[in-house]
Amino acid sequence: MNKVIFILLIAIFTASSSWAGSPKAGDTAPGFSLESVSGEKHTLSELKGKVVLIGMFHICVPCMNQAMEFEKVREALGTDKLVVLGINTSGDSKNAVQDYLAGFPEPISFPYLLDPEHSVHKAYTQRDMPTVLIIDAEGILRARSPSVGADQLIPYLKKLL
Repeated sequence: MNKVIFILLIAIFTASSSWAGSPKAGDTAPGFSLESVSGEKHTLSELKGKVVLIGMFHICVPCMNQAMEFEKVREALGTDKLVVLGINTSGDSKNAVQDYLAGFPEPISFPYLLDPEHSVHKAYTQRDMPTVLIIDAEGILRARSPSVGADQLIPYLKKLL
């Protein structure tokens, strides 16, 4: 009985400590280098000087809805100082992601990246689906949220631009 309790305590401690290590607002955003579904390479470090809005997505309806909200943000704020990225963090194949994107009610115009190694999922300890990240021009994670509408994102991002 004591062994079972000890094993459960170790499992709980291990799980909670891995969540505790996830980056939070004010931390330097973990870097990444990923390829988009169209074959372009995107590296977070190359985006320094711009505000970066990231959607950590899977193939699901809530993620599609969040991507549509991102499209509204991109249209409202432009792309001079803002970069919008979608990242498939579940490791789905390029073909599966392309099929998923083809089913959107409207096409998106921002890069949609593939993460076959789950590197972004691991680096940011993704918990919610979708997860929205906002990284400022200096590479600092400013916000992390589950799904959020364009009406909330636009005023927040304007303050960072």
